[in-house]
Amino acid sequence: MKAGGLWLRRAGGGGAPSGSSLLAPEIVLAPGADENGLAVMLSGLIRQNLDAKPHKRADFASLRGTVAIVAEDAGVALTLRFERGERLTIHDGIDGIPDVTIRGSSDAVIALSNMPMATPLGLPIPSPGDREAVGALRTLLAAVRQRALHVHGLAFHLPMVLKLGHVMSVNG
Repeated sequence: MKAGGLWLRRAGGGGAPSGSSLLAPEIVLAPGADENGLAVMLSGLIRQNLDAKPHKRADFASLRGTVAIVAEDAGVALTLRFERGERLTIHDGIDGIPDVTIRGSSDAVIALSNMPMATPLGLPIPSPGDREAVGALRTLLAAVRQRALHVHGLAFHLPMVLKLGHVMSVNG
């Protein structure tokens, strides 16, 4: 199924029609992931960000590895598996041993999509005059201080976490 200029399909199903060129990354929902609301929401968010802001495709293409995301209060988990820099497979639950695990409340996890990532180095540093971006960063920092958001593996995979933040963020 084509949605927003990117291919979204279930694993094991057909992808792009034969003969078509895929210039955009492929986002695949593994079996069962289409019943996980967070997985469906994140696939749509990433797809829309890549479609609306093609410059984010370079960060997407450089992502390799797995990221588990757990919304503890909602009892929902998923795994993002970035393969070959051109494909993202989203699994329901935690699949394998992730490189990075993001755990927190559903509000804190969703707040990651509001991170200000428009700086030259792609760091989450908002412009002081951008009240919305400053507020988003304050919300996330408060969640970390209150132990409502944990990013396990951050020290070893900082570039991956920053690139994922850039791809997921509606800003930048």
